[in-house]
Amino acid sequence: MKRIKGLCLVLMSLFVVTTTGARADMPQTDADLVAQMDGATADKVIAALEVYYDLHVSELVVQNMNEQRTGAMFALQRATAGGKSKQELAKLQQRSKEVAAERTRKIEENQNLRVKLESLSGIGFLNPLVMAPDAPMAMKAAPSGTSADLVQAQKDAWAVLEKAQAAWQEERLILLDAQQRYDETRDVPIGDHLRAMTRAEIALAEAVGACRLIEAKIAAAGGQSIADVLSAL
Repeated sequence: MKRIKGLCLVLMSLFVVTTTGARADMPQTDADLVAQMDGATADKVIAALEVYYDLHVSELVVQNMNEQRTGAMFALQRATAGGKSKQELAKLQQRSKEVAAERTRKIEENQNLRVKLESLSGIGFLNPLVMAPDAPMAMKAAPSGTSADLVQAQKDAWAVLEKAQAAWQEERLILLDAQQRYDETRDVPIGDHLRAMTRAEIALAEAVGACRLIEAKIAAAGGQSIADVLSAL
């Protein structure tokens, strides 16, 4: 099965290279994505950006599911070695199955996002996304004439971003402390802290994507270059 899936990926890659030529290179930033969609309507660019940000979040979700699967596996191994009751072992086995099933669903969602993004942009997204979009340094003032709905959406998105950034920073400090204690005593549930950190990263990625998307919408509504606006964030 793995060999078949691998062959499919190779064939998909060849198809993308053949059909898209120079545009087959996967963009590393949202501004690059917009630049490679030169000639596309603003609505189509906005739709592609939305999926692009969702895909970044999805990558972290899959990472978190991998971490949960590892945690569930180790928990079952420890319980088995520790002579836990059949009832406790059955509960952990069920949890492991549930995590595996959820992981499969999240991977499928990830692949569907890749297909959707390719259909919108004409660019293949076969590889994992590496460079997460940067959080804007400060909320930009919306140009004169921007609709009240977009202005309010910008304020709301920024408020969520600030909250997510604070939560991420707090979780990072907790993880650093846990890692230090783990190095000293090994009596720390470091896996739980790592998974919590990934969840904080997921929330932050969602907030960053929402902020950058609203800036792109404001740019499109005002006739500005979306790529230039995103590059300047």
